[in-house]
Amino acid sequence: MNIESTSQKKLMPWAVWGIATLYFFYDYMQQVAPGSMVKDLSAHFNVGAASMGFIASVYFYSYALMQIPIGMMADRFGPHRPLAIAALISCSAGALFTFTSTPAEAIGVRIILGAATGFSFVSCLKLVDNWFPPAKFATMVGLTNIIGMSGAVMGEAPLTEAVTRFGWENTLLGIAGFGALIALLVIFLIKDRPENEQKQNTPEEETPATFPVLVEILKTPSAWLNAGYAATINMVYTGFGALWGTVFISKLYNISTTDAAFMVSMIFVGAIPGSFFFGWFSDRIGKRGIPMIIASGGGLLCMASVVYLPHVPYSMMFGLMLLLGFCCAGNVVAYAFGNDISPKGADGISLGFVNTFLIGGSALAQPLIGWLLEHGSTSIKDLSIIEFRYSLSVLVIAKAFALAAALVVHKLRPDE
Repeated sequence: MNIESTSQKKLMPWAVWGIATLYFFYDYMQQVAPGSMVKDLSAHFNVGAASMGFIASVYFYSYALMQIPIGMMADRFGPHRPLAIAALISCSAGALFTFTSTPAEAIGVRIILGAATGFSFVSCLKLVDNWFPPAKFATMVGLTNIIGMSGAVMGEAPLTEAVTRFGWENTLLGIAGFGALIALLVIFLIKDRPENEQKQNTPEEETPATFPVLVEILKTPSAWLNAGYAATINMVYTGFGALWGTVFISKLYNISTTDAAFMVSMIFVGAIPGSFFFGWFSDRIGKRGIPMIIASGGGLLCMASVVYLPHVPYSMMFGLMLLLGFCCAGNVVAYAFGNDISPKGADGISLGFVNTFLIGGSALAQPLIGWLLEHGSTSIKDLSIIEFRYSLSVLVIAKAFALAAALVVHKLRPDE
């Protein structure tokens, strides 16, 4: 009996984490889904590049706006109940999107979907904080990110192929059905914390007052720099991987969108080992600044090469995509740093602050790139490589900012 009980205690944290990360996997599928059907959606709603970018990006705005409230709810009520309700809402909204017929309807549903799936990452990290030792936090953030990036990989070439075979409506209904299954697992199998801690430490007893915590975070320069770093290093996944990368690569090599989506998905494939490496490396050396500098510096070189280098061989571009995704997975260190500097019992709020910038800031890339593209052409099909390179410079500038922020963070807190 004791052996069985000990085994359950060892497995339960991983079971809770596994179910929570499945919802994060679903979240990433929803994030990148428009990229696999951008031409179909543009034709369905009869909109241009800028409007399509806005329809895709409102998901991230509502997602971002919810992050600090989500952190507060996770600290106050525990992560399980809010996550369960959000999972039910998100799968319903995902199905509802297939019935939209106007851009306004699509925007409204994407706002609801973004707000509901916004519970995925912070709730998962709150569960990690409740179930795992502090020394493993950055590593677990990396592992969590791996699951999310796997969802993004599924959202590229496989979803593009599904759209080709079954249509975008049926593809989105399939994703919604998958979300409903995850919602049931969340409702019935996740617990806020280990049973031996349930009565000893309730969320209400250990949560400090919200407003002073926010003020403390807002007064910390390194918290702002860390959030800026998170936003700008992550832009490649939203601005390139989730929307405009497939169209750019298709045009660059004159290949089908399915083949282009497969190449772009290498960004998310590269992020899988990158997420683990940067989380593990940061925990291993006990510092945050050095991994942040390595990640942002490498990301800057790769992004500039993808955008500006002429006549890059097809096979070499695969390698650049992998390396770009690997380096930009250094965003996981921003969460570990945010957790390090959070007031006791308020890690949810601190993590929500970081995620607000990572999601909201990086989402600006989608409509901004679309707006710049539309200045050169009124049709997505007529865009030139020069127009793409000009517009995608936004991502190169973002990587330069991330590197500068990482250098200043390391200088301000060299022991982190």
